[in-house]
Order: sequence, then C-alpha cells, then structure tokens
Amino acid sequence: MTNRLLAAQEVARLLHVRPSTVYALCRRRELPHVRLSQGRRRALIRFRLEDLERLIRERSIAAEE
Repeated sequence: MTNRLLAAQEVARLLHVRPSTVYALCRRRELPHVRLSQGRRRALIRFRLEDLERLIRERSIAAEE
C-alpha cells in the first residue's frame, strides 16, 4: 500500500475524465478526497490512490455479479 497523494489532474487522467469532472464529483461527495487548504479560486485537494482503487472495485460491474 502506498501513501502517495494524487492531484486532481492525475486522477482525471487515471479515470479518463476532465479535471472539472473530478472537482464536481468531490463537491457531490462521490469521490473520496483530502482537503489540504482552502485556496483563493479552488480548494487544494488531494486523493489517496488506495481510495480510488477501492472506489473502482466497489463500483465495478464485475463486483456486482
């Protein structure tokens, strides 16, 4: 297990979505994240790789079967 934190841009590349989608998922509390600070334009948030992997496993269609 790694403790590496990912930026929104990295998460967007991993999930094949736009960074704005990543931020929208965070606002809707659908994507686990860590809020490090409140910036002027946008909050500084990071993502744990293991949280993303768990989310993908839980929402996988194969996991439902």
